[in-house]
Amino acid sequence: MTLILDKISLVIDRQPILEQISFQLSVGQSLVVLGNSGAGKSKLLEVVAGLRRNQGGKLSYAGQDLGPLSPQERKIGFVFQDYALFPNMTAEANILFGLQARRALLAEQKKWLKAVAVELKIEHLLKRFPAELSGGQQQRVALARCMVLRPEVLLLDEPLSALDAASRERLALLIKKIQKKYNVTMLYVTHDHNEARYMGDQVLVLDQGKVVQMGPPEEIFLRPVSRFVAHFTATRNILPGRIIEHRAGGKALVEVAGTQLISTSFPVPGGDVWVCLRPEYLNLFEVLDGALDNRISGYQIVQIIAQSGVTVLLELMQQGQRLLVFASNREIEQKKLRVGVEVELNVAAKQVHCLPRQAEDIYCRPES
Repeated sequence: MTLILDKISLVIDRQPILEQISFQLSVGQSLVVLGNSGAGKSKLLEVVAGLRRNQGGKLSYAGQDLGPLSPQERKIGFVFQDYALFPNMTAEANILFGLQARRALLAEQKKWLKAVAVELKIEHLLKRFPAELSGGQQQRVALARCMVLRPEVLLLDEPLSALDAASRERLALLIKKIQKKYNVTMLYVTHDHNEARYMGDQVLVLDQGKVVQMGPPEEIFLRPVSRFVAHFTATRNILPGRIIEHRAGGKALVEVAGTQLISTSFPVPGGDVWVCLRPEYLNLFEVLDGALDNRISGYQIVQIIAQSGVTVLLELMQQGQRLLVFASNREIEQKKLRVGVEVELNVAAKQVHCLPRQAEDIYCRPES
């Protein structure tokens, strides 16, 4: 059973919202739709759910055209960003609302209520009203209300955006576990690149209603096709460079960041390029550590910024050129790194990713 979107288009008030969206998603797969606010992510889910009618293209599931079907006739569950719980109903009543609308037998209602309540660890919350629940608890109730209907396709619209970091992490793990356990096909909308990397078997990057890139998470994050995708997926170091020589074995010599690096990821013939160096793949070394491949020297630490968990972000500068590097607290202590210390870096050739640099390319303009 496959969910197929074939050239789906949507126009609202004469403005194109979605343009020629096409992809296929096999049963049990998860697709994360990633994009800025206003990119069309939520509208795409609404079209799949049947809440909006597309003006072009075809939508089908398991060989059946979904176009003529109402939202109630589609085997699709929708978890909204704002939870959409009825404030005058208990958690239990909210969860059972859909089953009761379908006139399910009381025994069936009790069976599935118990099953999802145990799965989502909300048995003790069933008699509470939404106002008495935390954001994470409300989101679990919203997910339970969807799962009791046993959808074959699950749509989630930024389900974790209103939660604190700890709640986001717990609920993300839970959603992934449930999706895999019940083999549910899932479309998951977010603008958070960390969620995208964890939740998706595939990631689709949407910009201004158009698909910019689609592929496995590692391909999207390590091999962006444009400067827009690189910037949006937190590459952070997107530097002007130049391919100066092609070498045997699919390698190129690239001039960037005041040095020359070998790259094995350069889907461009040559000339001026943007060079993408993700901060998590830049390795820190002390000066005098010896000869290193793809060595970057002469940078000084100008700022040390604590991140979540044990990660630290270092801001390095050399003659006005900035580099951002991730390190661990342990590494900071062991190497006695502090502001003003000069460091050396190296990076694997496969992590030196080059993109075309053209002034007329909207996605390759320098950052202001």
